[in-house]
Amino acid sequence: MFIINLMIIFHLAMCYMAYAPAWWYVVDKAHSDLFFTQFILWADVFIMPIMFFVAGYFGMMSLKKHGGSKWWKGRLKRITLPWIVGAALFAAPTTYLTLYSRNVPMDFATFCNTLFFFNPETGGSGVLFSHVQYWYLGILTLLYLGMFLYSKLDKGLLEQVKPSVPGNSLAWGMFLMIFCNIVAMDTITGNDDLWIHLSYFVVLQPCRILLYVLFIFLGAYAWRNQWFSENGYKPSVGKWLPLFLLATLTYPVWAIYGGFVAANPTQFLFIKAFFQAMLLISAFFALLAFFAQFLDGTNKFWGELAANSYTMYYCHMQVVFPVAYFLLPIDLPAAAKWLMACAIGLFLTYCISKLLLFLPCFADSKKAKVS
Repeated sequence: MFIINLMIIFHLAMCYMAYAPAWWYVVDKAHSDLFFTQFILWADVFIMPIMFFVAGYFGMMSLKKHGGSKWWKGRLKRITLPWIVGAALFAAPTTYLTLYSRNVPMDFATFCNTLFFFNPETGGSGVLFSHVQYWYLGILTLLYLGMFLYSKLDKGLLEQVKPSVPGNSLAWGMFLMIFCNIVAMDTITGNDDLWIHLSYFVVLQPCRILLYVLFIFLGAYAWRNQWFSENGYKPSVGKWLPLFLLATLTYPVWAIYGGFVAANPTQFLFIKAFFQAMLLISAFFALLAFFAQFLDGTNKFWGELAANSYTMYYCHMQVVFPVAYFLLPIDLPAAAKWLMACAIGLFLTYCISKLLLFLPCFADSKKAKVS
């Protein structure tokens, strides 16, 4: 629930950030602020890895409970079908806002036939083709397939072992893999925000896909080793929170200003990769530690939001970007407009998410038991 709502306000913040991507759906250039650029750089590091960790943790738990055939039936209904429907029906109208919000004189049909679904010059998908937020469901389908096949090769993967506390080698190993991935992929692509699509079916960021593989299998590892159980591993707030706060201060500052003081691009990249890996590792463990220690339970309010978190994720872009668009003419400071957009956008997203729960593919979402 927390990470989904953070993602929603993160996407709205991109409408008010300084130096927003040229392709972003709605950009309020008249009311932008560097603070939101720093916020985006910060939150963008850990939101999706944590999403994949959670998917791996509960995905493995569900696979053990239901078995292969029933589990796959549920994944196809709850993840794969919504991905295909969302990418086919809702991605194009959302992406069209990129042109519509900038008053580009192109109708929706022409946009679909020349820039989105088709490219007359190449015969493939258009230059603005995207799955919008549904790319996550597509990648999740593929990674669940990989996890399922691996469980067939290693039957022990579905058997929980005695709870144990991982040593420092786990965190250091994660840090090293993340650092090397950032350096290697940034060097190869030259753009850590690059999006590519393979035909119509896979949309991904090359610089991050290996991190998602790492974190979904880390989620499976955490379930198997009974993290968060009574005798299981629970990260320490005191150990990870100070490092998280330090990384929060250093990474966005270096990412924005480091290029002006670094001796060369290689030095900038290595220091950036160091701070980025430190932020991801510390955010991951610090947030797990905080929620395990202080929010290990629920109530009616949190349970309601948790039950609607998936449907809020599913519909949020189609709701919040029109809100940001209609707020464009209002002359207020960027922070005030962002807060207004968040309040209206989150409320409308929640209301629509409640309606989506009546659809069979989302009907399994249930409130957590109050404790």
